[in-house]
Amino acid sequence: MAQTAETQPSRLTPSPKALQKALEQSAKQAQRLADAFGVVVPSIKRKTKTNSRATS
Repeated sequence: MAQTAETQPSRLTPSPKALQKALEQSAKQAQRLADAFGVVVPSIKRKTKTNSRATS
């Protein structure tokens, strides 16, 4: 039985693809709820390529 547990993927640790899908579904659900109650939800903007040097 110990050998079977080692060879099968753990159900407690989802794959990165499954985590991404769950995160996207959660974000969509949160946005729908916010829309239903008229609440504005700040969105996280994707990082864009920026100059590595800091400007003063």
